[in-house]
Amino acid sequence: MQGLFSDPALERHFTGHSGGITQLRFGPDGNQIATSSTDSTVILWNLSQAARCIRFASHSAAVNGVAWSPKGNLVASAGHDRTVKIWEPKLRGVSGEFVAHSKAVRSVDFDSTGHLMLTASDDKSAKIWRVARRQFVSSFAQQNNWVRSAKFSPNGKLVATASDDKSVRIYDVDSGECVRTFTEERAAPRQLAWHPWGNMLAVALGCNRIKIFDVAGSQLLQLYVVHSAPVNDVAFHPSGHFLLSGSDDRTIRILDLLEGRPIYTLTGHTDAVNAVAFSRDGDKFATGGSDRQLLVWQSNLHTYDASQFEAKSALASSGCETSGVSSKQSVGSATSKSNDLSIRIDPRQSLAYQLSEENFQVLDVSIESGSDLCSCSARLDEISKLLALIDERVRRLEGIYTL
Repeated sequence: MQGLFSDPALERHFTGHSGGITQLRFGPDGNQIATSSTDSTVILWNLSQAARCIRFASHSAAVNGVAWSPKGNLVASAGHDRTVKIWEPKLRGVSGEFVAHSKAVRSVDFDSTGHLMLTASDDKSAKIWRVARRQFVSSFAQQNNWVRSAKFSPNGKLVATASDDKSVRIYDVDSGECVRTFTEERAAPRQLAWHPWGNMLAVALGCNRIKIFDVAGSQLLQLYVVHSAPVNDVAFHPSGHFLLSGSDDRTIRILDLLEGRPIYTLTGHTDAVNAVAFSRDGDKFATGGSDRQLLVWQSNLHTYDASQFEAKSALASSGCETSGVSSKQSVGSATSKSNDLSIRIDPRQSLAYQLSEENFQVLDVSIESGSDLCSCSARLDEISKLLALIDERVRRLEGIYTL
């Protein structure tokens, strides 16, 4: 396999939001990305060169989170206005609204079937909803502060929450009981990511740390200190072998979880990196920041080879330390030092970065929840005017024939 090892490379560079990007998700087919922003809008970016991008504007305040349904027919957005909007991209309008919480909604997620939706809020709760009926199902309210994030496990049987009370809680969906609690001392968790196998959980902390827990065993498996500022988001590669992270330090890190070390440091954002995500096949990943930029990258991780990485970094040592935490548990700890051996990539001189004003159109869609009624009303008005004109012409003709 020699000669096939390729580094991640910037593929596309989008600008279009007037506020910072708060969250992003790839569509199931990998051809679209949904982003939420402090500018109160959601944009669906089409990665096809000729395709049109769509901006949805129905929230009255910042949009904190976004999620695709598994089939890709729905997009949900979580707003600071206490609502969750359900969008149908093909209809280009709002198909549903949930007045979900009594305070700002921080995150939204679908289960693997797409029938259930999970929301997290500043009202200290996470809630499950039945999407088709817009029906409340259950609530998880053991947190003592804001719930920043809530995620379904891959099989939909568990829910993980991250709260400003410095806790990560695992709930059983059927019983509603809290089955695991992980507490933090340094800082509150900001974001969560389930491992594709559903047995581990990655936590982005409001200090500069990333932790990976064994959910069943209630153990800390790995600790990474690879950023110099709070970590805002984490995402597992579909293989489960790599982790992507974004931080207030403006960098993106890629971690090799099998070797327990950082392998890439990516720059390109000029402000905090708030959101990171892999496509379903892992061939691409995207990053979004407070600088309003959406960067889309070729991951090239399918070509990654640990031995070639060591040769490429020109050093044999990984720079990671493993320390015993207890007689029953050991944790790999990767530290960010001056001898950080990860490969650094800055795309700002690349052609893809410089061509920020690409030939794409952003179609604005500003339709409220009563969009169907508004549309019908507008059409009826047009029909009424047309009928009035026809009636007037008929009367004129009748007048001519009666003379």
